[in-house]
This record gives sequence, C-alpha cells and structure tokens, in this order.
Amino acid sequence: MITIYAQLFGKEFVNTLTFDELVIYLKDPQCIFWIDLDSPTLDEIHQIQDAFNFHPLCIEDVMSYSNSPKLDEFDEYIFLVTHEPRMHPETNEIERPEIDFFLGKNYLVSVHHEPSPAIAKSIHRCETQLLYHQAALYEKGSRGRTAIKDNFMFKNSDFILHTILDHIVDDYFPLVEKWEDDIDHLEEHVLSVRAERSVLNEILKLKRQLAGFRRTVSPQRDVLSRLIHLQHPAMSKASVVYFRDIFDHLIRVNELIDTYRDTMSNVLDAYYSVLSHQINENSHIVNIIMKRLTIITTIFMPLTFIAGIYGMNFHNMPEIRWEYGYYYALGLMGALALSMFYFFRKKFWF
Repeated sequence: MITIYAQLFGKEFVNTLTFDELVIYLKDPQCIFWIDLDSPTLDEIHQIQDAFNFHPLCIEDVMSYSNSPKLDEFDEYIFLVTHEPRMHPETNEIERPEIDFFLGKNYLVSVHHEPSPAIAKSIHRCETQLLYHQAALYEKGSRGRTAIKDNFMFKNSDFILHTILDHIVDDYFPLVEKWEDDIDHLEEHVLSVRAERSVLNEILKLKRQLAGFRRTVSPQRDVLSRLIHLQHPAMSKASVVYFRDIFDHLIRVNELIDTYRDTMSNVLDAYYSVLSHQINENSHIVNIIMKRLTIITTIFMPLTFIAGIYGMNFHNMPEIRWEYGYYYALGLMGALALSMFYFFRKKFWF
C-alpha cells in the first residue's frame, strides 16, 4: 500500500495526491513529499523505482532482508537501511523488522514489510496536523502561522526522516527500563534462593535479548554518525542538530546495554558461585552420611566376626556346651561395640 503526504508550494498540505500527480509535482523543489510503502507489492516497488530512478542494488536491498543497518550515498538521494527492534509478546525474543529510507532533497520514501509503530506514530501526527492545517486555513493571523511552523512537512524532507528515527529510538527506552527491572529482580533472586534451572534460563534469555538488541543499536549508531557528517544536498544544516540529539540517545542506550551485559555476566558468575556452594554443601552432607555409615559398619565388623565363629557347627567347641556361653558372647560383643563407639566419639568421628 502506498500512502502519500505532500506539502505544495509552502501553502497546502494534502494526502490526496495520485501517483501520477506526484510525478508531476516532484519536479518542483518547493514541494515536499513523504511516500510510505507498507508491505508493498512488486509492482509498487518497481513503480517507485521508475518514478525516482533508484539504483537496482537499493531496490534489491529493499526486497530482501538486510541483517545490518547501512547507508549508501548517491548523487540525488541517500539510501538508509535501519531496524526497529522490539520484543515479541509471546516468545520474548528480540525481533528486528527492517525499514528502508530514500532521502532526497524534497522527498522521503519509506519502505517496510511489517507494521511499524514509528511509522504509525508519524502517520498519526501527519493526519492530526492535516486536520489542524485545514482548519487553520480558514483563520488569519498567528494560528495559521503556527499550523505551518509546527508541521514537519513544511520543513525539509530530512525533518520527516528525523521524526521517524526519533520515534524508533524513543521506543528503545521502555525496553531498556524493563531490562533494568528484570536485572534487579534476578540479582535479588539469585542471592536469596537456591540456584535453580529456571533462574539460569532467565539469565541466559536476558543475556540473549541484550546481545540481539546491541547488534542493532551499535551499527545504527555508526550509521547515524555517518549521516550527521554527510555533505549531501538532501541533508540541511538546520537538521543536523536534531539528528545529533538522536545520536546522543543512541550512545546513551548503547552504554546502558553494555552496562547491563556486564551486570548479567556478574549475575551469571554469582549464580555459578551459589550453585558451586550448593554442590559443596551437598557433597559435605554426603560425606558425613558416608562417614557415619562407615563407622557403623566398622563397629559391626567384630560383632559379625564373633557371631560367625560361634555359628560354626563343630562339635569340639567348649563354649558351645558352657552354661553361660551365650551371655558371655553377648557381653563380649556389647563391650567391643561400646569401646569402639567411645573411641570414635573421642576422636570426634561420630
């Protein structure tokens, strides 16, 4: 689907242009256009390519998924590949849908194959400003001037790009704040309870999320740095300070992610430390049990020996016919058992 917003000659702001009308007005540098392609068909992509004369390699990048953000500079436009990372509500894994931009001196073309919250917010802002602008046209004075001043479509096309990128980066912070809360919870949980497999799964999942998010933020920061220092007709001097503000936010987010990754490494070390302590405790308990069983076995060994001797069926055994032989054997076994028990207790083995 193709959506077109147009500012015509610094006076009109419309969203009703047909594609053929767009091609005609596009030649006038006093007009500003934002063309958004949402899940475009192959015919729509070729239609845009023919109208703007985009390079085939750029169209190839638009039609296929790019793993890394990139920036390519051409004579008439800048081609920018960005990602809008977000967390999947069911799997809690980081998704990285791609948004591609063609920034010209008086136009911005955005292409995305999945719904984009940043694009949706920018479109909503356009629709709101459109209504406000149409209402203000009937009034003279400050309100009409304010409607034009606050509408980014009445600035250069790079301000449209700034608005979308600003929405993308602003959506990073709720994710970062959520991870901060999750890390605090894990730190408390690791140190207050026994090391469980579920805790380890949570730690590894959070580390995986942070790593996936950093793979997007770090290259995106580098691409934006190139965009700020780019000398191109599509980039106005007035917009540089606004892009620099986004760049500062990306630096802050990147530093927070690095800090969280270091913290998660420490949490993982603490988990293994607690686990090692639990293993040592279990080993100690097992050793105590084995020692006690060994002592009990040792005490019963001489008793078993005595019982084995007098259990033999030889006729020439004097104690067999002795009246007090039974009591003598029991007394001997009891004395041996008590003596050995006293010896082990004195050595603190029992």
